[in-house]
Amino acid sequence: MPSQMYMSTTFFQTLLVHFISKTVVLLDEEELEFDVINQADQVGQRDDPEAVEICYSDMECLAPESYLSSIIMNFYIRYLQKPTSPMARSRCDYHFFNTYFYEKLKRDVLNKTDKETSFVKFRRWWKGVNIFEKAYIFLPINENLHWSLVIICIPNKEDESGPIILHLDSLGLHTSKLIFNDVKSFLIEEWKFIRKEDVVHELPIADNIWDKLSRRIDEKVIEVPQQRNEYDCGLFVLFFMQRFIEEAPERLKKKDLDMFGKKWFKPEEASSLRRKISNILREEFKNASEGTCKLNP
Repeated sequence: MPSQMYMSTTFFQTLLVHFISKTVVLLDEEELEFDVINQADQVGQRDDPEAVEICYSDMECLAPESYLSSIIMNFYIRYLQKPTSPMARSRCDYHFFNTYFYEKLKRDVLNKTDKETSFVKFRRWWKGVNIFEKAYIFLPINENLHWSLVIICIPNKEDESGPIILHLDSLGLHTSKLIFNDVKSFLIEEWKFIRKEDVVHELPIADNIWDKLSRRIDEKVIEVPQQRNEYDCGLFVLFFMQRFIEEAPERLKKKDLDMFGKKWFKPEEASSLRRKISNILREEFKNASEGTCKLNP
């Protein structure tokens, strides 16, 4: 078996699967990093929005009563976008940020004195994508050893409504107000940037709403099923995404918020993702080692 094996597909633009016992070598456009395999999660390619780097030892967090790592979270987020995924719908309707996005947004933009200049550099995270054309933008939040999820919903012109920011938290531990403020700041900075461009954009947002977008962003804390332990929060975030993709309308209206609630799904359905993700990864490692990776086109 070779010391390293790579799976590269149209869908997984960069999915690196390493079969090595001691050292992981990560090549990044900004730096070269080395680390021990058991510490791979600490040096993952956080500056590459499309990269998912996985070592076999990363599956340890899928053991019972373990917290999911960013690497495993990002793997399944990419899996949900896979065209042949049972959950897949039109990918053009969605945009998924990975688990490192929110941390970098706060550190590299929101905490800077010159937000405007910092934001221009930060836009590489969604280069070539107009997020205001999307129906939904998914944004995982990781703070204080807990995961929650933000979904930004962009309405139709006919709705005469601005974006709606939803916050889904399976333990209610994160402070929604602070998260809403950060996400609003992100949307407003992007709105200001787009308005300065000479390009005319065909957006789903009504012109009278777009002109005053900074004052037309709504927010909603969503009541969702609650986890029954302290370690399944990552699984719940992934299941929130999966279930939402399966059930959400093409574009969400305020009346559609009734789809959520304490009985949206059974908590054990979210918890069962632990075994499912483990099985998917084991199969991919097996296929990669045999040179028959099923993710190849």
